Amino acid sequence: MKLSEQIRKLSDELEQHTIEVRRTIHRNPELAFHEYKTSALVCQELARLGIPYEKNPREPGIVAVIDSGRPGKFLMLRADMDALPLQEQTGLPFASSVPDAMHACGHDVHTANLLAVGEILNRTKEDWNGKVKLVFQPAEESGGGGREMIKAGLMEELPDACFALHVEVGERGVIKVGKRYISAYTDGYTLTVRGRAGHSSAPQEGADAVYIAAAIVTALHGIVSRNISPMEHSTLNIGTIHGGYAPNIIADEVVLGAMMRNLSKEAREEMCRRIETISAGIAESLGGSCECRLREGYPSVYNDEAFSDFVAEAFKKDAEEMYRDLGDGMPQNWLVTGEMPRLGGEDFGFFAQKAPSCMIRVLMGGEAPAHNPKFCIDERYIKLCTRAMALAAAEFLTQDL
Repeated sequence: MKLSEQIRKLSDELEQHTIEVRRTIHRNPELAFHEYKTSALVCQELARLGIPYEKNPREPGIVAVIDSGRPGKFLMLRADMDALPLQEQTGLPFASSVPDAMHACGHDVHTANLLAVGEILNRTKEDWNGKVKLVFQPAEESGGGGREMIKAGLMEELPDACFALHVEVGERGVIKVGKRYISAYTDGYTLTVRGRAGHSSAPQEGADAVYIAAAIVTALHGIVSRNISPMEHSTLNIGTIHGGYAPNIIADEVVLGAMMRNLSKEAREEMCRRIETISAGIAESLGGSCECRLREGYPSVYNDEAFSDFVAEAFKKDAEEMYRDLGDGMPQNWLVTGEMPRLGGEDFGFFAQKAPSCMIRVLMGGEAPAHNPKFCIDERYIKLCTRAMALAAAEFLTQDL
């Protein structure tokens, strides 16, 4: 029996259990770095399957290894486990039982799916070479769990490739395999403008931090339109302004909060340089100063072109098995490839900085977008996630056979 056929049959066998695991996780959402019940469930499932695992020093992350016992490629598969601080409004029978916490970005699906993929790869390891590392990561949404696991030694042995998927609302059964940048660098700045306090009856004796801050805000909004190529897909937003004491007092301090998004490292570096140079220069020219403090966020996810092409070709090769007896069948335009940049953040970017990587998106119906209290997907297509990830892994690990 072909390996692709084995994967399809195993995905059918495991479908109901995978849905049950997903519902358990969905009913019990946990926020960033507090995914202890989810982590315990993952450990319980891995133990049941006989897959060796260990807790990453950055708890509650879990790392499991499936080794064929033969030399070959080393592939890392990653899923995130954390929920969002939202009050669920789906009305599902397995809706969140935790106030102000909800799986509104599909991480419950990602975790349950990776367990299913792990079982399939473990049961077929006589048919592929090398090894697979399963990474169950905390805190994708706000804590940089991927970064913290890597700091704790996750990638001391570098894999040949990293692979992940993300579920998405949209036409059921469509798979997107993007190339190059598919998410953005997401960084923040805190700009502290300092002047000299005074009374509004004698403005010449002060240095107005509000006036300085206003000039800085106006100037910074010109960076994207005049200093960054429009082909870079960059944005800069000044979202908060805090300062002043009373209408008749010249403020001596104003704090600005800025958010910047850039696809490329080069655009990010240029934007940082411009923000700091412009802010400091304007402040000094108006008799004050400006302290610029960068808050580093997530790096962009860069889908390696060669690996992404490999994944897309693997899907084309195994399309019949991927879509057999699945939901409403294969959509007409089931595979979307090419460049599809987005300016959202995704901490799989930390993995992509270390090894050739590919993150795909699987569309699973629904209407409300991610991060919405009514976010909901069609569970029939969890099996497509399982088949896609397992088939991509199998093709990668059988290249030398």
